[in-house]
Amino acid sequence: MNKKLIALAVAGAFAGYGSAATAASATISGFADIIYTLADDANGPVAGSGGKNTTEGKFAADAEIDAVATMGAVTTRVDVDFDMASNGGSNSAAGQDSGRIEQAFFAWDLAPVTLIGGIFNSPLGADAEDAPDMDFTTHSVVYNILDHQTVRDGYNVTGLAIAGDVGPVTLTGAFLNDHGGANEENSLALVANFSPMPDLDLELGMVTLDDQATAGGVATTAGDWIDFNVTYSVQGFTVGLDYLSPDNVIDSAYTIWGGYTHGDFNVKLRTETVEWATPAGGVAPADHEANTLYGSYAANENLSIALEYKDGDQGAATAPGNTAHAITGVSQDDLITLEFIATF
Repeated sequence: MNKKLIALAVAGAFAGYGSAATAASATISGFADIIYTLADDANGPVAGSGGKNTTEGKFAADAEIDAVATMGAVTTRVDVDFDMASNGGSNSAAGQDSGRIEQAFFAWDLAPVTLIGGIFNSPLGADAEDAPDMDFTTHSVVYNILDHQTVRDGYNVTGLAIAGDVGPVTLTGAFLNDHGGANEENSLALVANFSPMPDLDLELGMVTLDDQATAGGVATTAGDWIDFNVTYSVQGFTVGLDYLSPDNVIDSAYTIWGGYTHGDFNVKLRTETVEWATPAGGVAPADHEANTLYGSYAANENLSIALEYKDGDQGAATAPGNTAHAITGVSQDDLITLEFIATF
């Protein structure tokens, strides 16, 4: 969904993936996301695997089904995700495929504002959650950092939000459960979207998060954060910047990307950096960097095929088993994937 152009409520409630099946006032849509891993240098031989890399040459699949119904001024939306255990699903530790709620909310048109309540995609940040809406196969480091700071999967939030236009600016304010899950605490969010000219979209947002610390007094959550992102498109070219500045743990993180679309073909390049804050009485980890090259082909109205090459650097020695970092999602060395996204 394009959160840069319209309010969260409208984007979340009405965006669909394909030619949705319609019954009365309800629509059903969704997608299947199939990924084949050609190379994964971050994962070495795993004990009990016969000395083989257990990710290379393997398929994984996720899926989603979305239901949207509108009755008068109120729209209800429910999105359900389905994950394979082998793809890191929520029940992967138990070896079970799983399903979970991504979104479950109402959007009440109280013109000139819209009230949203429930579980919904966060309005903050440039990266979308669902595969058909993402610019790349893998999420950006900014998305991964924000996702790591929330108790819900996929950087989703729970609470109430109100969105409306103030002149040329769309404002979204939200009263949410604490992002980090702290008891008797709440997070506040404020996001401003502005499109001063066609195909130029700017967003500035902030979220509060109750500070939590280890016994040693070192912060383990990012605290309050501010995010700024901008996207500009012209004659098939698109460039963008997403910049995150948290209070704790991470000093700053940014993603810069650019791409070109010609007919059914699209190619993009992304570069990212994460700079860590120095913890109390310690030395900050080495900066994380990643570069991604992505190409896609729209094979059909409801089928796209993408090839992505991602090279990550955690500033650590290359070694088997140096998997994706829990906060940034950056792996050591190369990851090459082939992705098929089918929508309905």
